[in-house]
Amino acid sequence: MARVNLERRAEIGLAKRNRTRAAILEAARRCYAAPTAAPVTVDAVMQAAGLAKGTFYVHFEDLGALEVELGETLTEELDRRLQPARLAADHPLTRLASAVTVLLCDLAATPARARLVARAAAAIPDVVNAMQAHLREDLADAHAAGLLAVARIEVAARVVTAISRQAAQDLAEGRIDDAAIPDIVRATLRAIGCTPREAMRHAEAAERHARTIHADGSARRSAFRRRNP
Repeated sequence: MARVNLERRAEIGLAKRNRTRAAILEAARRCYAAPTAAPVTVDAVMQAAGLAKGTFYVHFEDLGALEVELGETLTEELDRRLQPARLAADHPLTRLASAVTVLLCDLAATPARARLVARAAAAIPDVVNAMQAHLREDLADAHAAGLLAVARIEVAARVVTAISRQAAQDLAEGRIDDAAIPDIVRATLRAIGCTPREAMRHAEAAERHARTIHADGSARRSAFRRRNP
């Protein structure tokens, strides 16, 4: 009789379980990024994954648990994308403007990603909370330097987040394109206290910092490339 390798069998079972869990998470991403704004439900996710509904509950307690994990993955991706341009700036408002510029340029380049971010931000509170973490740091530095017209950092964070979320939604639905991004960044800075000249200066610096992350020669189309060939 052949000897059963229990350790190997366990490894195979774990690998299969991980693949199934990853397939469910990827299906959830597709549901949030779909062109139609249909509600994201367990049934919808499992239909997109091509798996039986009962399989969902082997991996997740409920839809909320799935959304928490999806939110963590998405915010980690956004953080890796935004931080190089943001940290290239010394001024807190340029850092803030750089993050907004990179985020919106990325979303403009990929409508499905814009839909994913816009809908996840609306449905998964942890996404917005994580996105605001660095934002609050920059706003705290700006507040300490007397650069904000808004007295409370939390209010300023909500203002910036609200404008960015609306821009993401508009990009997702095709109401605006990347040509609008510089105006959105300047409007965001004006909303928290910058003068028109300061807003222009920080927005232009943000474009330069954002451009550094596209130094690989990508053909991605963006507002700052059209304005600064």
